[in-house]
Amino acid sequence: MSILAIIVGVAIVLSVIADLVNTLVTTTTSQWRWWMTRILYQRTWAITRAVGHRITDERRRERFFSIYAPLTVLGMLFAWVTQQIIGFGLIWWGIGGVDGVQSLWDAIYYSGVVFFTVGFGEVVPADQVPRFGALIEAFTGVLTTALVIGYLPALYAAYSEREQKLLTLDDGTEERITPTNLVLSRCHDGNAERMDPFFAEWELWIAQVMETHTTFPMLTLFRSQHPGQSWVTALGVVTDAALHMEMVEGQQGGPAYWAYRRSARLMQMLCDGADLSAYRRQLDEGYSGDPAVFRQLYEAMEEHGFSMVPFDEAFERSQAIRRTYDAQLEFLIDSLDAPRGFWGHVIGHSIEAPTHIEPGEQRWTGLRPE
Repeated sequence: MSILAIIVGVAIVLSVIADLVNTLVTTTTSQWRWWMTRILYQRTWAITRAVGHRITDERRRERFFSIYAPLTVLGMLFAWVTQQIIGFGLIWWGIGGVDGVQSLWDAIYYSGVVFFTVGFGEVVPADQVPRFGALIEAFTGVLTTALVIGYLPALYAAYSEREQKLLTLDDGTEERITPTNLVLSRCHDGNAERMDPFFAEWELWIAQVMETHTTFPMLTLFRSQHPGQSWVTALGVVTDAALHMEMVEGQQGGPAYWAYRRSARLMQMLCDGADLSAYRRQLDEGYSGDPAVFRQLYEAMEEHGFSMVPFDEAFERSQAIRRTYDAQLEFLIDSLDAPRGFWGHVIGHSIEAPTHIEPGEQRWTGLRPE
């Protein structure tokens, strides 16, 4: 029994330390299905979604979802600490040589005292092996605390930088932002080059999200503090806006193209291993229908002054490009329960239109094609 306790205890401690290092230290996160952190997020998020879907009020549901990610960070720390204390407790119970330990519960209590370096003194190691082992456990306790303390600032700094950029996504109206309106609002006279700095900046944002959200996957579940905003839907709006530029003469291979490439790659990485077959079938059925919606977007841009490529070429090119990321985008929105649509400002808050317009510019009225 003592040998079995030692083996089980060593296995628990080593697995927790490996999971801790994989989550907080390594830059290339392993996707092994039995990592404790992976299981924790999969199971608890599924339960959270099921409960959240019972909340009919959208704002209350969003507030409910927003507390999930911060709580799971604390839950991870609690799980790591608890398992290490139990694992070391099994080891001390199996090894023996600790004065005052008469049962497994005594061994776990002693393990907790050593792990947190409290040292009450009523339970002390008497033999050399437990003494040396106590130093090892105390070191793992300090190491766990240090890693978590260093991890949290990096996690929240990445979250803050991601959210700051979302606040700049605006089309000048108080309604839901569409890719078409985003392009039209920033190109007053149909000059597509006005969008180049926009897509260059968002390409950097996408690259940053790619780096942080693949290193710290739990960031995908951190929700925006502002109603109607989500990093997933913002990614979709910007990517579709970049796709719009493929319909404009001379814009192929420009900043919009590189922003689209980064975005498509990010979605593919985040959906690695996911079953997208149902999304693929549903989207393909939509593409095979009447291109009336696409024609409306095409004509809206043409009427705004853009020099467009021929309609058939634009339609075929847009469909081919969107197929590289559309299923991934829909999967991410559904799996993360992200709000459908993106609003640049708090819904219902009015902002005065600018009174000064540079010569040659057209006033943007915020009208959308039906």
